Amino acid sequence: MTVTHSDSVELVAVDNDVLDDLVRVAVEDASADDVTPPLTADGSWSDERIAWLRAYHQDRRAGLAGHCRERTWAVRAEGMIVGAVRLAAGPTGDAAAELGIWLARSTRGRGVGAAAVRLLVDEASAAGVATLSASTRESNQAALRILRSVGFTTDRPGPDGAVEARRGPLQSDPA
Repeated sequence: MTVTHSDSVELVAVDNDVLDDLVRVAVEDASADDVTPPLTADGSWSDERIAWLRAYHQDRRAGLAGHCRERTWAVRAEGMIVGAVRLAAGPTGDAAAELGIWLARSTRGRGVGAAAVRLLVDEASAAGVATLSASTRESNQAALRILRSVGFTTDRPGPDGAVEARRGPLQSDPA
């Protein structure tokens, strides 16, 4: 089921068929460390990482009200699954959430990330989320450009290069 779309970019629910496509794209066209926690010392795809990725998306099908308090969507651009986005409810149950995104290498630099994040902001707003946050690294200039282009403000990098970004209130923000 398609959740929402903008031009040729859509966020789609991760059913079993979409999950198969998502895993294939991740393994073929994304760094394992960009998609999963560091489960292998050498950063390679392994059976353990693939199983983790499948379980992660299956466990989040219940959405923000589910036991994981997260929801994921696959990103489809020009009819192809090219990555995923996630929305995680804040730990205190307030109207704050964190977003995350990964895209296939072959998709980067074409505006797909910014379109997907805009759609995720719309989904968050519709779910009653008032403020969004995201974490990235100073070295990830592409992510910082995307976040800033959709209205996030960013902190100065920490000593370890970590950068926090925030946006809100969503309901009254037209961007």
